Amino acid sequence: MACTSQSALDYVKHAKPHLISGLKNLSVILENLKQKKVLGKEEVSNIKAEKTDEDKIRTTLISVIKKGEAACYELLKIIDMTRKRTLEKPLLSPEENSDDDTETNKFDLHHWISCFSFKEDTQVDTNYLQGPRSCHRYQEKLKSKAKKISNDFWAASKKWFEGNKRPDLSYTSLVLDTEESVCPSKIKKIKKRKSKLSRPKKLRTYIPEEKPDISPSELLKTDRNILLVGKPGIGKTALTHEMLRLWAERESKELDYMFYFDMRETAHIANAKNLEELLFSFSCGPGEGKDEVLQDIESHSDNVTIIFDGLTDLSSPVVEKLLNKDLLPLPKIIITCRPDDEDTKLFSGNFYRVEVKGFSEQTIKTYLSATLGEDQTKVLSSVELVTLCHVPMYALMMAVCFSSKHAPQPCTITEIYINIVRYCLQMNSRTKNQKLNSFIKTKREEILSLAEAAFLATQQKTVNLTDLTCEDSCVLSFLKPLLIKVAPTETIATYAFLHYTVQEFFAALWILMNPDKIRDVFQQCLTEEKKHLKHLIPFMCRLLNEKSPSLMKHLIPDQDLKNTSNWFFKELINTFLPHLCEQEEADTEDSGLHVDILFLCQCLYESQSPEACIYLLDKLDYHLDLSGKSVDPYPCCAVAYVVTQSKERKIRLNLEDVTISEQGMRQLFGCFKNVQWSDSLPRQLWEIFLISEEQMDFETLLSLDGNLHLPVDGEKQLYERAVEVMQRMPTKVNVCLYWDKETPACQCESLLKAFQFISSVSNNNTVMMKHRHEK
Repeated sequence: MACTSQSALDYVKHAKPHLISGLKNLSVILENLKQKKVLGKEEVSNIKAEKTDEDKIRTTLISVIKKGEAACYELLKIIDMTRKRTLEKPLLSPEENSDDDTETNKFDLHHWISCFSFKEDTQVDTNYLQGPRSCHRYQEKLKSKAKKISNDFWAASKKWFEGNKRPDLSYTSLVLDTEESVCPSKIKKIKKRKSKLSRPKKLRTYIPEEKPDISPSELLKTDRNILLVGKPGIGKTALTHEMLRLWAERESKELDYMFYFDMRETAHIANAKNLEELLFSFSCGPGEGKDEVLQDIESHSDNVTIIFDGLTDLSSPVVEKLLNKDLLPLPKIIITCRPDDEDTKLFSGNFYRVEVKGFSEQTIKTYLSATLGEDQTKVLSSVELVTLCHVPMYALMMAVCFSSKHAPQPCTITEIYINIVRYCLQMNSRTKNQKLNSFIKTKREEILSLAEAAFLATQQKTVNLTDLTCEDSCVLSFLKPLLIKVAPTETIATYAFLHYTVQEFFAALWILMNPDKIRDVFQQCLTEEKKHLKHLIPFMCRLLNEKSPSLMKHLIPDQDLKNTSNWFFKELINTFLPHLCEQEEADTEDSGLHVDILFLCQCLYESQSPEACIYLLDKLDYHLDLSGKSVDPYPCCAVAYVVTQSKERKIRLNLEDVTISEQGMRQLFGCFKNVQWSDSLPRQLWEIFLISEEQMDFETLLSLDGNLHLPVDGEKQLYERAVEVMQRMPTKVNVCLYWDKETPACQCESLLKAFQFISSVSNNNTVMMKHRHEK
């Protein structure tokens, strides 16, 4: 081996015999020598005119050596920067090479070039061609297409939003898991533990836990083949598009290739006769130098990445040969598939398995913040909606629904599920929007079969769907399979919905398609064993509505739907209201009833039926008693809707000892014009506001009647909080005091601290004192 202290000229001279026999891809070296102006165009042409490869290399080395030290130094830099393509792979380890080794086939040119002492340039020049210019031009063409594919993917999602509300959608981090599948026995234990959890905790188990960070860029760097496994809509395609984007925008002079095939759109790919047709006809072909590009791909297949998105079988012989390494020896293959397609010989042994699990809880918040802004609270206030968002496809439709000006704000929860179902059917069938209703009609039997399985599983308190006869891949996209190996030669598959509430939605759909079962389900809801069936009823209420988005009318005749709607709501109210009154009289929660007035309001809000609301109010004598309840924003919205349907008569509203969030109170403010401003309601509202830990809108509350209402026997903390509020008010406040006892334990002395901020003090009927503050 030559001494590293040698000049570039001597270093090249010494290794000349080994370079003549060991250099390859001379065209790459010549392109770079011409680009660096070491050789002229005519010199390069003369070299290419030589008969054999050895003669061409020999002539090149002679020409460079004649030009002296600078030319030889540039040649060494070119070899160093392009060694992956221009040097044969080393046959021996560096320790086994020796300087006096004269056998050409044992001379390690990789070690030889690494031993040369290059100058430490202040700015390293990486602008060296790694292959023929035609290959670099093709790489740029592939990168341009990769950017377009990625941009089009996000643009398609963005189009679902209205023009002035379209967010800047891009890849949002997903939970990626490299652990092996959980064994069946462990799954049973997990399910048994889940069954004992409360409904909110049970739903939260759907959100995947954060894993050690595995990023798309790290997946892109690995040399291993990758199998991306995940449920429908969980983010597999989004992940591949992010990898496409990263590759296309990577600042690198390396000559590599990335091909993307959406196997759901390119079914005709099975007709590809050979590698050339697959890559150049079904993906993107080079404008020139096709043979040169194909040769480079075949010679340097370790620089080739091929993505098969949604691969389900080996119907294409070319794809099968690629996976078996018959066409290219070292390509990197990335495949996305669903779990039920994973257990095939297609993916055996050679793949780095990565399970895509969707959004984590923090990512859900990040996504909703990006798509909805402040409106994200409409989703975050509901555990059902938040946990549903772990599926990115569902999160997208959630954001679309809540941002739409065409939907009521906030829109009904069932409306979101209808949109999700329609969206999933459209996406998985590749059906155009205007033909979707017709498509749903053609899938009636399959949807009915899935709905029946959902109802039977819900009735039995299980998520496992048994006796599922539907085999339609589009309808099955709502499910995740669980493959259990029961014998060496037998594997059985059970299915579950991606989220339990979607199962409840389909169960509700089946009941409406079998209206003779409705009364029985109502009665079952009143029992301890079947009380969970009550969660189906709000879905049923909205599904009976014919307004857009529609679903039921494409599955059953319109008249049948109207016939059911004519008696459904009266039956619902008459079934539950007597039991509700009995529970209030007994003042106990052990009466057997598992619904309350808030639940009935929720059902009527979902129905969007003013007639049903008036029927309920008549039954209640226009008195809504919410005392003692903790009311979330969505029930507040439901109560406000029911109250605003009363046009002729004011409603008495009891909010004694009620807890309501700031967001929920904003929902209620809009209905107070329909509420009787009773003696106690103003005081109840001020107590709710003053004991709340949130930043409440006191000015809006004060504007309702101009008074701050307080109980004389209220807690000291209540009065201290009232003083703080008065001090922040822009004008003096009228204070109205309430008491029921003859000798109340008064905390009024606390008001003295805010004496200068009070305009007057009165009881609910009589002015007690008026104070004018003199400057």
